[in-house]
Amino acid sequence: MKRLALLCVLALAFTACGSSDGQAASASAGDEFCKLAQVAKDDNDELSNIDSTDPSAVKVTLSGAIDSLTAMAAKAPSDISETVDKLLASEEKLEKLLADNDYDFVKLAASDEGKKLLDDNDISKTGDEMDAYLSDKCGIAVDDTVATDDTVATDDSVAGDDTATDDTVGSDVSFELGEGDEAINKFLDFYELGTGATLSDEDRSCLVDALSGKVTGDDLNKVVAGGQPSDVLVQALGLAFVSCNVTVQS
Repeated sequence: MKRLALLCVLALAFTACGSSDGQAASASAGDEFCKLAQVAKDDNDELSNIDSTDPSAVKVTLSGAIDSLTAMAAKAPSDISETVDKLLASEEKLEKLLADNDYDFVKLAASDEGKKLLDDNDISKTGDEMDAYLSDKCGIAVDDTVATDDTVATDDSVAGDDTATDDTVGSDVSFELGEGDEAINKFLDFYELGTGATLSDEDRSCLVDALSGKVTGDDLNKVVAGGQPSDVLVQALGLAFVSCNVTVQS
């Protein structure tokens, strides 16, 4: 998912070419902003690794991420400051809502305000804007590396002769899961087969309801075929499993 917190905690900058009020116009690799951005990114990555069922860990880690973003916001250049402010505001709102719900993601996801925040696709879009900026200006890589077609099917160990080629595996593979609830149920079938998990009727019904209208059959087809999931899909799946209190099996 990209991350359970679903918020990008990233950065700011200070360059030699600033505006008349002292605010930098943009960032460049190695400057103060980019250094702070790297720290914030590391803190943000920690949000992906915490045990979301441990309120103390959630509280401490999220607080640290907000501190990093706040420090960087003070140095935000003019071409990214608005984006940074949006991310900071979203993260502070998340912290408040979590505090109101005992730092319990399940309680948060079940609340009206929590659903509204976690369903806000603008947060994901803002995070994507920040990722692109940091990659372009600071050279900070986004942790979205996945296997490519070359790594999936070109190794000689895949087949000992010419009977297996790139045309039989990789991104050319497609699954017709359908659309709507049908696609979601078939996706969950693949989830059970791939993980060995067994979803109860109640869990499956909850997941279908949580995902209905938020994911498309094409998105699910792509994931089942081994493709890279979109940020929106990652967010929707993560929230569905959290809100339905279903433990993700790997």
